[in-house]
Amino acid sequence: MSKKLLVPITISFAFLFIFFHYIPVEKLKEALSNVKPEDFLLAFFFYSLSQLIRSLRWFPMMRELGFWNIHLINSANIFLNNVLPARTGELSWFYYAKKLGVPLKLSVWTFFVGRLFDLVALLFWGTIFYGSAKGSLVSFFFALILSIVSVLSYKAYFLIPSWKKLKDLKEYLRENSSFKLFTFLFVCSLLSVLLKFLSLWKLLEVSSFSQFFISFSFGELSTILPVHSFMGYGTYELSFALPSKLTGEPTKDLLLNAFLAHNFLLISSAIYGIPSLFILHGKRINN
Repeated sequence: MSKKLLVPITISFAFLFIFFHYIPVEKLKEALSNVKPEDFLLAFFFYSLSQLIRSLRWFPMMRELGFWNIHLINSANIFLNNVLPARTGELSWFYYAKKLGVPLKLSVWTFFVGRLFDLVALLFWGTIFYGSAKGSLVSFFFALILSIVSVLSYKAYFLIPSWKKLKDLKEYLRENSSFKLFTFLFVCSLLSVLLKFLSLWKLLEVSSFSQFFISFSFGELSTILPVHSFMGYGTYELSFALPSKLTGEPTKDLLLNAFLAHNFLLISSAIYGIPSLFILHGKRINN
């Protein structure tokens, strides 16, 4: 086993060993028993809507694939990205897009734009919830500026120099970017992130809405860490629990909530991702 895979797997097993040593099994069973079936179903409903909107986000840019194929690629990518270590799951986006005939430059473009708008959506909702909790007009003003910059960022290709290969990239971005497209991407990203957050909030029913969103955001951002553990165990929980830990909340409660949230996301992504993988592998490769 290569060192690149050994490190993430070691992190995951080390975390699980510490977690089950630190958190009594009875406490975990009690937490699971407190999750009502109707709450779980509603949380999964919110998660499903989030994934559908996330897939819809790409339809204007990959219209020739149709919504169904886009949803398959998106579902497979999210599942593999959650499961595989060392960020290798990200490669599935490019592989399956190419398999269905999407040019590499388009799949790379959609990938980076998607990651950018996901980050912007987290910042936007974070400032909105913080402003609501603290009564801060500055936070609302920052959210407004962030919105304006996001939808106008389609003009960012002007910053790329017209030099060798960069000239082709600049021309491609100029032809495939517009105010209407970026507004659509921004709105879809906002809705997708909000619905995913609501799924975890409904599942755990925590009291502090704004504080929980910060924890949720840190958990989401754990996916961009250079070292991503196997199935995210360890890196997700520690990232999720860090903001609340700084406020002095009990470590056991933080880790337990993070663990439950993480496993819900893994199960939910698997429900969509595993069938998508089978369907995609059955499709004909387009050259």
